[in-house]
Amino acid sequence: MNGGMARFTDTFLNELRSRVSLEEIVSEYVPLKQKGRRFWGCCPFHNEKTPSFSVDTESQMYYCFGCHKGGTALNFVMEMEHMEFQEAVRHLADRVHMAIPEPTYQGTRNNQTSVNSQERERIYEANVIAARYFHSILWTNEGAHVLSYLHSRGLNDADIRRFGLGAAPNGWENLILHLKEQGYEPQLLKKAGLAVERDGKYYDMFRGRAIFPIINAQGKVLGFGGRAMGDAQPKYLNTPDTPVFNKRLGLYALNFARKERDVGRLVLVEGYMDTVSLRKYGVRGVVATLGTALTEEQAKLIKRYAPEVWISYDGDSAGQKATLRALDILEEQNARARVILYPDGMDPDDFIKSRGIEAFNAIKPMDAYEFRLLRAADGLDLSTQDGRTQYALTACEILKRVKNPVELENYVTIVSGRTDFDKEILYR
Repeated sequence: MNGGMARFTDTFLNELRSRVSLEEIVSEYVPLKQKGRRFWGCCPFHNEKTPSFSVDTESQMYYCFGCHKGGTALNFVMEMEHMEFQEAVRHLADRVHMAIPEPTYQGTRNNQTSVNSQERERIYEANVIAARYFHSILWTNEGAHVLSYLHSRGLNDADIRRFGLGAAPNGWENLILHLKEQGYEPQLLKKAGLAVERDGKYYDMFRGRAIFPIINAQGKVLGFGGRAMGDAQPKYLNTPDTPVFNKRLGLYALNFARKERDVGRLVLVEGYMDTVSLRKYGVRGVVATLGTALTEEQAKLIKRYAPEVWISYDGDSAGQKATLRALDILEEQNARARVILYPDGMDPDDFIKSRGIEAFNAIKPMDAYEFRLLRAADGLDLSTQDGRTQYALTACEILKRVKNPVELENYVTIVSGRTDFDKEILYR
């Protein structure tokens, strides 16, 4: 989250460990039985029928005799909740109501660290109140046009409640006045990205839009995505970077994905609506980038949540180009990626609505190199010698990066079939 590495003092960390009860935390994930000073249960990190996972109440350490994972409450939370060290410290400190000292930083400071933790908490609180406010507006006359838009996109009231969707009214300072009544000053709302300042006056950031709250894996409201109604520009407006939100670092719907570890893969889509739509029809593990192309940080985050990601972008040419870029970023992070190719240039939302969950489950995702080879033919006429030569050269460039000889053999066979070039020539 920040430029430099934070260091918490040993005194603070020891105090935190002494206040946290490891067996209490573990038992929220695994049923435990006590035998002497140890608690036993089935390991949450690997599948097992016979309990070999133990929690030692005296040392406050856990250990699994099956997969050999072990450590303290901090290690457990990092592993189970896919958190970085700092996030885990904050999470446990919140749990036992310990004030977090401002960590000392090595390296640069940036806006993430220049607010104190008290102010950060105030921003989180303001965001929650804002989310509730936007949601309540939906059911009033002022939000009626947004509600009918959401209904027209196939969502019912239960879906709308599940994702906490809302509406920002048209006025200039409705939200600001609402939050002022609750004791939040405009300067803080500007820091939270809920208000903008022009010539010393404050205005609501979101006006006349459908609102999608962005909630992190721990259930905190970080910011919002707002979709314009009608032709207003920009079509999507996101919370700007704030002390608690940076659109390059997070993913939409992580609060759901966190409870879906058993799925074994994430489905990555381009927008809020695609996420909501696929999830409505029962697709699990769906997340979206936050109005940016996939970033390196998001690729790292994806890797913490699942061993594999299926890229599920729009079928149009812009979506396909974005897919190629995303594949490269994921490959740099050594994250396994495949591609869902929707027929007839459809996007995920159209596809799931017209064909349903069975059709979605029947799609076999394409592996990364197969997809790259398919796209390499775009704009070339393979019925001409010139087109086939051009295609063979591009394909060979792509295949230079394949490390596994068995996979390489498969791809060279595909290219040979498409171009009539001998496999030996392609290998050379």
